[in-house]
Amino acid sequence: MLIDHKALLAMLASELDDARAELEMLGVALCQDVAITTAHVAKLQALDHVGQRCASVADILRAPDIQAASAAAPLESIASRLEGLTRQA
Repeated sequence: MLIDHKALLAMLASELDDARAELEMLGVALCQDVAITTAHVAKLQALDHVGQRCASVADILRAPDIQAASAAAPLESIASRLEGLTRQA
């Protein structure tokens, strides 16, 4: 069975969108508890960062030019990892 490359990337991007939505709902639920928010601000911010990474990767997977989208990624982690890949090539 041959899988269409574009369809596969779109499906993976959709999965990342769903994961980000779940993380966001979790973060909102946890932030409604003042004790949790006070005790775990940095960890809650980390949840938000993971969601941003999911969104950034999903945008790259949907882009017509994946390499250009990767280079323009707003997150430092993606840009620095891409730089490491180009050095290896």
